Amino acid sequence: MTTWQQIKRLFSQDVSSETAHSVSLTVQKISQAGEHIRRITLGGAAIRKLPALHSGSHIQLLFDKQGNPVTNTVTCQDDVIERPFTVRFCDPQMLLLTIDIVTWPGRSYGPARRWAQTVQLGESIHIKGPWPGPRLAAEADEVLLAGEADAIPAIAHHLETLNPASYGTVILHCPGMSENIVFSKPPNVQIIWVNQPDSSLLAALQQHAPAGGSPAIWLGARPDDMATLKAWIAQTYLSAAHYIQLTAYTGDEDPVGSLSA
Repeated sequence: MTTWQQIKRLFSQDVSSETAHSVSLTVQKISQAGEHIRRITLGGAAIRKLPALHSGSHIQLLFDKQGNPVTNTVTCQDDVIERPFTVRFCDPQMLLLTIDIVTWPGRSYGPARRWAQTVQLGESIHIKGPWPGPRLAAEADEVLLAGEADAIPAIAHHLETLNPASYGTVILHCPGMSENIVFSKPPNVQIIWVNQPDSSLLAALQQHAPAGGSPAIWLGARPDDMATLKAWIAQTYLSAAHYIQLTAYTGDEDPVGSLSA
């Protein structure tokens, strides 16, 4: 197999998905998980229609073309804007799900971020989903997780689901120290914060990522950085890594697409 064939295989699209439903939920709780991380809990009896929902699933918040939250049944998909997010916590018995929305300054605000900044308790919004989120290989002892500030919710979920004996490195490239939150993680996973706005995720990986080993890799980055990150992974870990997942973030909302192996 040629190097190009190997790279193509590593980054082929995962097209599997579950049946998604559109339901209306109500805002039950609003808090701050970090200075620029808005934590919003949604709930309602409609969660019973989502038996596949669990922590780590992806759901979509629905907005109309003017950026307002959709509150009525969707009759035409062309009339809505969909913004996907990682479910951080899910309590099917209490009919609750929680998402984190990163609202750090210096980037453009799309409808979901604007909604997160102004939404009030008791307001409703339609969501669509769930879809299965990427999961690290269960047998992976070593991990390498990295991303920009927008990837913090997904990385937090991955860390919380790791085997306590897992080890490895998390590299987060964020513009300022206000994003540096405390994670729940295995004791042998180190967190490296790179608070250098004039740097890049690739430069942070080149400086801090371990050179050896065979880690399970998850990266969350801007679409424009995907090509260089793929090339770096192919050069550094192609023959060793047994799981690779790249998720693209627009810098406006949460994931817009994933490439996996």
